[in-house]
Amino acid sequence: MRIDHVEPDSIADEIGLRPGDRVVKINGARVRDALDYRFWTSEEMLELDILQKDGGRILIDIEKDPEEDLGLDMHEPPYQACANKCVFCFIHQNPQGMRKAVYFQDEDVRLSFLFGNYVTLAFASDAYLERILVQRLSPIFVSVHATDPALRRMLLGSPKAKDVLPILHKLADGGILIETQIVLCPGLNDGPALRKTVEDLAAFYPAVESISIVPVGLSDHRQGLYELKGVTTDYARQMIDTVSVWQEEMQQRFGHPLVYLSDEWFLMSDTPFPPSEVYEGCPVIENGVGMVTHFKLGMAEQIQWLPKALDHPRKITLVTAVLAKDVVREALVEPLNRITGMEVDLVVAVNRFFGQGITVSGLLTGQDIVHALKAHTGGVVYLPQNVLNDDGLFLDDMTLETLSDQVSAPVHIFPDNVEDVLGLS
Repeated sequence: MRIDHVEPDSIADEIGLRPGDRVVKINGARVRDALDYRFWTSEEMLELDILQKDGGRILIDIEKDPEEDLGLDMHEPPYQACANKCVFCFIHQNPQGMRKAVYFQDEDVRLSFLFGNYVTLAFASDAYLERILVQRLSPIFVSVHATDPALRRMLLGSPKAKDVLPILHKLADGGILIETQIVLCPGLNDGPALRKTVEDLAAFYPAVESISIVPVGLSDHRQGLYELKGVTTDYARQMIDTVSVWQEEMQQRFGHPLVYLSDEWFLMSDTPFPPSEVYEGCPVIENGVGMVTHFKLGMAEQIQWLPKALDHPRKITLVTAVLAKDVVREALVEPLNRITGMEVDLVVAVNRFFGQGITVSGLLTGQDIVHALKAHTGGVVYLPQNVLNDDGLFLDDMTLETLSDQVSAPVHIFPDNVEDVLGLS
């Protein structure tokens, strides 16, 4: 693995390592990526097998504290791509002409462990699974969709995909915590198939910490793809009723609800969310399960400490997507508008890029937001935190600065601290 940077005055600098050198092995173990490097350098005694930039090969012995870093930035190899052709895959529903990265389907345990990306493990080798066990890559996030082997292979579009239950069994026996997900496609993996999947996964509790059920998302760009049914309001309400019964069963069996519906089910059917207690200890809130409840509680906690009036009038505009409009109005717009001197407008951006069936803020593009703000009447504009990627780009490659220029207003990402939008901090 190639060294990109050596921190000055670090251990690596002192022993003479330089950018361009390669760390081949640490204590005899091959170093393939940053996870390998982090895992093997946690030991006190290290033997580094180094291939120098000039072609020389040396062994270096190091003694250090276990938590002490060597001071190296390593070149991360490309992430493993997904070999499946899932019938519901949203990446296959992207329009043409977007940047290359948007079309990349990952199936990499590094992203699962570090960022909570879901992997199918459909073609996981014994060595791949052994790495998860040895390096304690826990929790790991697994897309299951169905435990019936034939149905799962059909959903994954992979006739040679491995049976997921033996894989989960191996991970569970090795002490790995597993967060599972089911993308529910009406008429395919629901009904008795869904009940079987939930029961099969529940049998692994407590190794399986969560079973998340999310509705299939359908864009307007499905030409030539498998014909799928969308989730209707009535279907969502029936699913909520069904899962609430399962949660009661799991609560009695395990003292834990275990199976969760993502927030979309409640929002799209205008159904009240379960009590906040249902989400206590839920390990996948950041993946859209209970996030709305978490958001509402957090906003209520902050707003109670805000002043009743402002010294100077302030006007802002909040932008959200269709699905969350009522939540944002109730949790933010109405409470803030009760503050004397504060004026808050809510703008709902319709997804014209992917189609109006896509209603979540994370899939809004810059051009969707520009169109929604065409009647903007002034004030600072705040956007949801998940509209930009780590490079500060919208899905259509627009930047925040370009969007600000196009709407002729200062545009910011909504801060963690509500006081910031009032100009109090």
